[in-house]
Amino acid sequence: MEKSIEQIWEQGFLHEEHNLAPRINKLYDQKSIHIIDKFQRMFRLNILLIVAAACILLLVSIFLGTPIAGTVLFIALGIVANTAYRDLTTLNELNKGNSSYVYLTTFQAWVESSIEKYGKLYKVIYPTIILSVYFGIWFSSPLEPIRELAYENSKDFIFGLHSYTTIIVILGALFMSVFSKQIHRKDVELLYGKILLKLNETINDMKELVN
Repeated sequence: MEKSIEQIWEQGFLHEEHNLAPRINKLYDQKSIHIIDKFQRMFRLNILLIVAAACILLLVSIFLGTPIAGTVLFIALGIVANTAYRDLTTLNELNKGNSSYVYLTTFQAWVESSIEKYGKLYKVIYPTIILSVYFGIWFSSPLEPIRELAYENSKDFIFGLHSYTTIIVILGALFMSVFSKQIHRKDVELLYGKILLKLNETINDMKELVN
């Protein structure tokens, strides 16, 4: 029966009596660890930036007199950061003792699963952030003179909000919710694109070597 690529890499994709085989196997092992370690460092930094942004936005909202909007933002970003931290923990548990091919394909599956999960999470997070920022800015203390002027010169208001602007913002929030998965995938490509490209290239190289 023909061996699968996983079995070939578990046993060494070349016969061990050839001096080149251990060197190439070791090279791909190091390359695999390097790719995932680099991703982990960037992912960890991303978590720290989210936490920092949550804290800064909360403080700014209190200063601007909109603590409720700031608290909502803080909680929303906190949920994202907590979810990411738990994902980082599962990523750390990937077995580096596996063959480099199994290690990389497992990581590749982890990335796809993560994109799927965050796509669902951001269906709620994206509109929450957009609406919180909108309400926070509109009802902030520095904007009070402009609000009062707008109230005096226009009747297009509902619950203290400019009706047409509010409709546009709500439609934008709905758009972000509906296309959250696609938007998040683009975010991932923007942040980690080079690493993921290297990942795919390495896996394809391994497949070519055993064929």
